Amino acid sequence: MHALHPQVPRNEVIHALRERVKELTALHSTVCILQDDALPVREVLDRVVRLIPPAWQYPQITAGRVILGGLESRTRCFRKTRWLQAADFRVSPALGGRLEVYYLKKMPQEAEGPFLAEERNLINSLADMLRAYFERRQASAALMDAHRDLEKRVRERTAELEKLNAALKAEVHERELRQQEILSYQRQLRALSAEVILTEERERREIATDLHDVIGQTLAMAKMKAGALRGRCLAPELAEDLKGLASFLDEAILAMRNLTFQLASPILYELGLESALERLAEDMHRRHGLKTEFRSDGLRKPLPTETSVMIFKAVRELLNNSLKHARASGVRVRVRRTSGRIVVTVRDDGRGFSAGEERNCASRSGGFGLFSIREKVSHLGGAFRISSRPGAGTLAVITAPLDRRKDAAKDTDLRRP
Repeated sequence: MHALHPQVPRNEVIHALRERVKELTALHSTVCILQDDALPVREVLDRVVRLIPPAWQYPQITAGRVILGGLESRTRCFRKTRWLQAADFRVSPALGGRLEVYYLKKMPQEAEGPFLAEERNLINSLADMLRAYFERRQASAALMDAHRDLEKRVRERTAELEKLNAALKAEVHERELRQQEILSYQRQLRALSAEVILTEERERREIATDLHDVIGQTLAMAKMKAGALRGRCLAPELAEDLKGLASFLDEAILAMRNLTFQLASPILYELGLESALERLAEDMHRRHGLKTEFRSDGLRKPLPTETSVMIFKAVRELLNNSLKHARASGVRVRVRRTSGRIVVTVRDDGRGFSAGEERNCASRSGGFGLFSIREKVSHLGGAFRISSRPGAGTLAVITAPLDRRKDAAKDTDLRRP
């Protein structure tokens, strides 16, 4: 551009200003074109290349070309000449571009051949604007591709998760059905187990009754007859033999009574659970030397027959464990009533055991071991808890619900005048 100086002719100043207006017009028009990201690349190149001739000093002999990768846009009557002004730009490592301006004939020498210095700035600005525009479009396209790819992956993953979720729901439902079946089987087994206990107890009671009524009475009659014969016998040797026979009969009667009590305590059915437990404690002390202390709070405790039988058998098993396995010298049995439940505790002073030994202790206890006690008590609506430490003895607690119907009936009888 010619320097504006007071001595410069007026027409030259006007010419220079017109050139700058043309350059600004080209830049503004290019900005307007590059604001639309929806235009096809070919149309962007065509519109920009048409802005080149009017923006240069000699529009009538100016030709232009824009190259982007494999695309190319030219002005009409374009041809290459040796009067070239060019600017390269790079959109990405794989995509480059070039802006070219040719004069079709020789013109006066300026700052860069026949081209003005301002025209160098202009072509560099246009090249930089094209670079920024296509970089933005390329980044936007990459972002859109990434977005579409992400949406596709999300849809695919969502579909997979929906399938997995459906399969998981089906599996959970199947497991719930299996769990319900297992619980049903467990309830049936517990009910069957309780029925087996009651059936076994009835059979034991029948056997005990037969022992008492048949064999017991027979032994008693035999003892009476031996006594009568002994009174009438005059031979000393025979009298002494009858005395020995009577002694054997006494031992047989005592053994029969003990066996009858072990099979089925008649006290349990005639006088109730607490009387049977008290007799059991006395029997353990008398027969095995295990000091067994029994105490009760004296309150009424109406119980279903199966509950009484279960608690009696459980306490007997716990006492046997204290004697055989814990090697205890003393046991305390307590029975009390609280909140509509019976609570029976059995505490011994034996050697105790660790938590890991409870299973072994249960297996050594036979058919009515600790695990069996817990299962049977649970089936009757109660609970069984056992705690022990090596060298600190063992505490077992059995709780079971009372018979509310019997309790209510008794309360009604007590309120009657």
